[in-house]
Amino acid sequence: MSLPQVIVLATGKGGAGKSTLARALAAHWLAARHKPALVDADPQASIASFHDPEGPMKAITLAADPEVETVRQTILDLAAKHRPVIVDTAGFRNQTTIMAAISADLVLIPLKPAAEDVREALAMYDLVKELNQTPEREGRPIGALMVLTMTTPGTVIARHVRKELETGGFPLLAAEVIQRVAYPELSMRGLSPSIVDPDSAAARDIAAVAAEIAKRGGDSHVVKAA
Repeated sequence: MSLPQVIVLATGKGGAGKSTLARALAAHWLAARHKPALVDADPQASIASFHDPEGPMKAITLAADPEVETVRQTILDLAAKHRPVIVDTAGFRNQTTIMAAISADLVLIPLKPAAEDVREALAMYDLVKELNQTPEREGRPIGALMVLTMTTPGTVIARHVRKELETGGFPLLAAEVIQRVAYPELSMRGLSPSIVDPDSAAARDIAAVAAEIAKRGGDSHVVKAA
């Protein structure tokens, strides 16, 4: 198992939990004695606005860079010293998101179990296909994985979405980010479960997602154009 060097969280749908998951994964890998870094490439600065450089997550290097002209170099500079570099992007498709994705080893696509989220997740998957045809990615194709977020276990819609994606052959993680009050409460303080309460159910959810990313890494799900 090995961690992808650069993980970009991206989907064209806002409210899918990208920022929360990006911060939570960084916190998990920090607690696991890796050396993660975060790039906040979202113009809303959802991560940077709440980050406390003197708090419990101060060891995580954070760069806020929503600019299309510079974000790729920011990612590459951090990747020279950190692993993984986790990039949060805007809740809509923009050129900065595309530039970040071109720099990724893995694009992680979060989606809630809802029709609009599924549509946007599939659109992002198709975008990765397109990016893998560019000269920048020749010989180094981007991997892609999807992850269900903000789920309520046992609901019909969650089961339906999972079955639809798995039947379609899309690379969906078995692990899910379950809807828990801990995430919004901690996000307001720039914190995550793996740092504050590593034995909590929320921390276990994130650990399961992180373990599956490390195991699968996107390598077996390289997205190629037909």
